[in-house]
Formats: sequence, C-alpha cells, structure tokens
Amino acid sequence: MRESQPVSSLRANKWATMPDGAGVYRWYFPPEAIHQLKIDAYAPVEHLKFRTAPHGHVCLYHGMANSLAQRIQWHAAQRLARSSMASGFLSTFRFTLLALNQFDYWQDEAKLNAYFDQLWVDWQPAESRPHALELEHQEFRSGFHYPLNIQGNPAPELAAYLKFVKQTRKSYKILTLGQNHE
Repeated sequence: MRESQPVSSLRANKWATMPDGAGVYRWYFPPEAIHQLKIDAYAPVEHLKFRTAPHGHVCLYHGMANSLAQRIQWHAAQRLARSSMASGFLSTFRFTLLALNQFDYWQDEAKLNAYFDQLWVDWQPAESRPHALELEHQEFRSGFHYPLNIQGNPAPELAAYLKFVKQTRKSYKILTLGQNHE
C-alpha cells in the first residue's frame, strides 16, 4: 500500500502523482471524525477496530477503482451539479459526507473540498480489475471496520450506524432536490 498522502497535496499537484490503473484505496480522517460523523452515537466504538495511519488519522472508508486517479479525484473534487444529484451520478462517498456534515449542496462546494483536504488517502495498484476486487474483499475480511462503506458492509456492529447514514442521505437528498436552484 502506498503511504498515505494528504488530499490537499494531491489536489495542489492536480492529481498528477496518482496511478491511473486499477487498485484499492483507503480514506483516513482525523480521529475526531468518529464523534463529528456520529459514529460513536450509533456504534460501539470501543469494540470497533479502525486502521490507523502513522500520523494518527483513522480509516473510515475504502474502495476499489478501475482507475485510482480518476476515482480519488472524483470523490474529492466532483462538481456539485443538480444533474449529478438527480441522476445518482454523484460520488456515494462525497454525497455521504455532504449529508453527514449537513453542508448546503448549492453553496458549500468549497467547504466540502476543504473538508476533503483535511483527509489523507493511500492506495495499492492492482494487476487488473478482478485483482482489485479481490483486494477489496480481503480488506472487508481483515477485521477492520469501515463505517462509511454503506453498500455491502458485512459488520453487524455497524448496522445501526449504517441505517442512520442511509436515512440521513435520503432526507438530505429530498431536502436538496426540493430546493429550487439552477
């Protein structure tokens, strides 16, 4: 796995240091995000195992990509357009952080990007898409908990939190699409 990098540095370098091929990636948050994102309100944090980076950030999300460069940039920098929200083409991870932080979809793109800039990400290139999928499955079986992975998350300890996240996302989308912004 490539040593974690601050998203702010990747953005400043216009994502040029990212590999373009398939692989897996992990997103690291400041430890206070466990409280800020209400993980501790819905999950038994004392029984959860989080992967921790040498600089102290905790991994709360991981995934796989056909192109690491494109996927990481998409999560961290996708423009917030009405069509993205309505069509469901908005990054699930980005949308989750919008909803959990209650950022205004129409006004807070810069605030969301600044939030991403405090995160760190690492990655591991894979030989192929099937290899990347296998690495992703291994990560889920590793014993670590990933509370922001809402699709296919096998951890029963996170069930109440995942339900909260899904409801928060649903309410956020209804509220956002109900607002008249073009």
